[in-house]
Amino acid sequence: MTSDRIGRIMTEPLQQTPRDVDCLILGGGITGAGAARDAAMRGLSVLLVDSDDFASGTSHLTSKLIHGGLRYLEYGQFRMVLEGVSERNRLLNHVAPNLVRPIRFVVPVEEHHLSSWLLQSSALKLYDLMGLFDGGRRSRSIGRVAFAKSFPFARPYPWAMTFWDAQTNDARLVLATLRTAEDAGASLMNYTSLVAARREAAGWHVYLEDGHTGVIYAVTARTIINATGPWAPKTSESLGVRPKALTWLKGTHIVLDRFPRFGQDAVVIRSVRDDRALWVVPWENRLLVGTTESRYTGDLRNVRPAVSEVGDLFESFVAGFPGLGATPDHLRMAFAGVRPIIEQDIENESALSRHYEIDVDAQHRLITVSGGKLTTFRRMAEHAVDQVCLMLGRRPVGRRTRQRLRGEALWPGLVRGGPVDVHSSLTRQAREADLRESVITHLIRHYGVEAARIVGDMFEDPRTAEPLIEGLPHTLAEVAYLSRREHVRTLSDLVRRRTSLYFLADRELLSALPRIARQVGDVLGWDQRRRDAEIAHVRSDLDEDTRALSEYQRTVRLPPPQEARSPAAVTT
Repeated sequence: MTSDRIGRIMTEPLQQTPRDVDCLILGGGITGAGAARDAAMRGLSVLLVDSDDFASGTSHLTSKLIHGGLRYLEYGQFRMVLEGVSERNRLLNHVAPNLVRPIRFVVPVEEHHLSSWLLQSSALKLYDLMGLFDGGRRSRSIGRVAFAKSFPFARPYPWAMTFWDAQTNDARLVLATLRTAEDAGASLMNYTSLVAARREAAGWHVYLEDGHTGVIYAVTARTIINATGPWAPKTSESLGVRPKALTWLKGTHIVLDRFPRFGQDAVVIRSVRDDRALWVVPWENRLLVGTTESRYTGDLRNVRPAVSEVGDLFESFVAGFPGLGATPDHLRMAFAGVRPIIEQDIENESALSRHYEIDVDAQHRLITVSGGKLTTFRRMAEHAVDQVCLMLGRRPVGRRTRQRLRGEALWPGLVRGGPVDVHSSLTRQAREADLRESVITHLIRHYGVEAARIVGDMFEDPRTAEPLIEGLPHTLAEVAYLSRREHVRTLSDLVRRRTSLYFLADRELLSALPRIARQVGDVLGWDQRRRDAEIAHVRSDLDEDTRALSEYQRTVRLPPPQEARSPAAVTT
């Protein structure tokens, strides 16, 4: 935006009444969502804005894991691992029990890695002690026979080890957190950009522009939290503040058909290219394999998988599981995202720490959150909002409020034991109405007690109850609900982030797009021209994301499967 345009914005009459807030949060990924939840639950007035959609960056392009960071024990980062394990258990047991579920990892070990096995075994015992997992979930060793029985399609190994972490739907975790914040009084605006900001004695005078309507909003904010992830340095510069240096790490994943024999466990394998540890994780109706790690300097708005990355991941999968008979035709999707890492003088990408830092600029009333990971979002938010309170001259929250912030379930989340009761009630109703139980289970897992609202819509209009795509539980009733309740503004918002249809249905999504666009359009008032444009945009995006995958499928000539290698050090 030109300086003349900015000047006009700051002097022209506004179409909207200026707003006044305690805290303006820039960035609607998991970090910003966590900060909005924390601040609103403390009683602060909060406005969160994102220049794109909520969770549109890294927050919906992760490995879908909530983990303590076991591999960082190798680098002596005990405090970070302990914090990660603590937050993992908090999400599992209290904050998001319907969205975060335990998953077992299996790590095969070869004969000549005895020393590594002893090291890993000790690390796993320490990991167990840090987590004190409920339900008897402890690391174990399993022998050759037991491993071969569980994984007859894998290379033979003399033994393997297991440990537990957790899995989530990353985008749904962001949206649930934002809805908690909204329920506590926060205001949320997606597709809204910061176009001008002026520092004043009591805070900031900020101008925001809605990217769809062009409406300009003036906001007076006593503090600002910069939670824009990879864009944090650029955001700081736009506010006239010296930015913190970040390293961008690109991570690519591939999505494969869910081989029926694979089971429910995740398995750690080795890359055939550089011996880096990878993980193969069952995810809904697919297998997720990742991740590559390489430094990135390109366009943050256009991060796409490379052919070489797709090849690395797929060939490593084939080498690890030759008995599955996987071919390039089993590849369904590839996606890539960028992680913001605090700059470190370390060459090995895998050794870079994912720790976070809260930078406080008291003079400018600006708090910047840098680094971190999905698992520790709540802790990062707590520390950032503590600094906001100090700037506002408020006393730190009391013990009761602090416990509420740390333990209250995400709205519309469930407390422990709740999912069983809700599932029983809705399943009984579903049977009476001839609804699929798989649909009910899906709704409870992703929407908690709000699932009852969607099921109610299905009762009113049974035509909305049938799955949109065979093998997946998403329905028109779910689409309509999300369009009404979760700030959906484009078709991509719906298929990429409010649901995971984009990643789970891949090309089969194309045939369902007209029905989905019609349902979204009915709720949001789209005419046929707008619906067609939205469909074309999703098609174009899908073409770009699968370009490397399609090229690999066309050109690859797989070599004979290599001997699968086992990790020298456990990683998740």
